[in-house]
Amino acid sequence: MPAVALEETPVLSAKIALKAAEAGIEACRVQGYGVTATVVNPEGNVIVVIRSDGAGVHTVQTAFNKAYSAVTLANNHNLDTTSGILASMQAKGAVGVGTWPMPPDPLRGITLFPGGVRLMSKGKLVGGLGISGTPVGMTDEGCALKGRDAILNDLK
Repeated sequence: MPAVALEETPVLSAKIALKAAEAGIEACRVQGYGVTATVVNPEGNVIVVIRSDGAGVHTVQTAFNKAYSAVTLANNHNLDTTSGILASMQAKGAVGVGTWPMPPDPLRGITLFPGGVRLMSKGKLVGGLGISGTPVGMTDEGCALKGRDAILNDLK
């Protein structure tokens, strides 16, 4: 029986994760916001977390939840952002609490607040970036997208 080759999987380094987090924080800073940026690996383990000056106390957990949700839910929906996942679930008629398509007792670490972005390399999931701290989730997500965009060349 012939040997089966192992699949090569790209890995997000701490250096590149730090670059993404710093770029996301800077994108929010120039808009006047202090935020937290968290980068996790595909298993949801933290690689980098930075809480910038002025970021609220709740932002550390929320940024993690956004990054974690991006890696654990985005591939199922083939979407890059937590806002995209939310829109997809709502379009499919998902029921939940109020207007949020989540169960009354949500899974630990899962949120559909905008601000989570999946990170891909060579078609493979390598991590997620979550940003939290602006008054509007879509602003968080814009900063997270800038963080992701800052490392696109590194992910090739």
